[in-house]
Amino acid sequence: MAGIYVHIPFCRKACHYCDFHFSTSLSNRKPMVDAICQELRQHSDTLTGEGIETIYFGGGTPSVLLKSELIQILDTIKDCFSLSAEIECTLEANPDDCSTQNLQDWFESGVNRLSIGVQSFDQRDLTWMNRSHDHLQATASILEAEKVGYKSINLDLIYGVPTMPADVWKSNVQQALNLPINHISAYSLTVEQGTALHHFVKTKKYPSLDEEKSAIEFEYFLNEIKTKGWEQYEISNYCKPGGYAQHNTNYWKQKAYIGVGPSAHSYQSGYRRWNIANNAKYLRAIEQGDIFFSDEKLSETDQINELIMLGLRTKWGVDTSAILDEFNFDLDKHVGQEIKNYERSGKLTQSGGIITLTDQGKLIADRIAAALFTTE
Repeated sequence: MAGIYVHIPFCRKACHYCDFHFSTSLSNRKPMVDAICQELRQHSDTLTGEGIETIYFGGGTPSVLLKSELIQILDTIKDCFSLSAEIECTLEANPDDCSTQNLQDWFESGVNRLSIGVQSFDQRDLTWMNRSHDHLQATASILEAEKVGYKSINLDLIYGVPTMPADVWKSNVQQALNLPINHISAYSLTVEQGTALHHFVKTKKYPSLDEEKSAIEFEYFLNEIKTKGWEQYEISNYCKPGGYAQHNTNYWKQKAYIGVGPSAHSYQSGYRRWNIANNAKYLRAIEQGDIFFSDEKLSETDQINELIMLGLRTKWGVDTSAILDEFNFDLDKHVGQEIKNYERSGKLTQSGGIITLTDQGKLIADRIAAALFTTE
């Protein structure tokens, strides 16, 4: 089974840390929806023989869509693809968009999972990040979503904020765990090139990030969710039993997915393509029938390295036997010493041919993945 990702490239406000593709002008929203539907129709024969089990509206801020626009996209998907009876349909939403009416509209349209971008329950943090909602909306959005009938709700949190005191982070964690949600995505703040945050740090308007502070907050969060019976099934994703985000889980397991809209990516059987990250050029190309994407066929080396990188991020780990069977590549033969070194230092474990990171290893997951990559 496969998935569909729909990138809605609009936001009402630019968060200081965000480097995703979006525009703060909503003037082309309707033409963009039409173009996305046209691209979906172009993909109608892409996943021949595969049904769709997940739909994910990301961005940007998908919650800026009108009900009619959301239905237009979903109806196009239904017309073009075979959908699973138990489909997971996720909409990313900002708390300030989560009015009772909007929540009901999304629910009636077929959305059965929300991912709400809270980030923090502290007003000082929200102001520092330049978020469009306030601390009261952060809580109210989730409580209202439960009243409307949503059973699957994710909440986003950011840690490692240099101006956030330790007690505020702890309060954020406790408030989140006491809300009617079944999933949390917790991300360490990063400074990305081209963002306002990058400029502020470079010009010393904002303090630099502190890796030790971020690690301490990560460890606190990990301990608290385990105490409450939650599970960390991917480095940044945590859920109550059975609350996995199926769409993202499919990414990590390298299942096929289609991405539509500016900057969206698609993947199928070692073949990847990505759309142009420019609203005007995307719209013009769709209208004129021009090419609006780039693509590549991943080499076996790239595919092996992706399996390592993605597998290490998850509780399912890296299956060395599967790599050997599919690519005739013996990971232990090539990087066995590196594996043993990280195992001795308590950063990973290896059992039954499955390599998984320990809690300490998760703090340096990218470094470990790079050490296990192959160049052959």
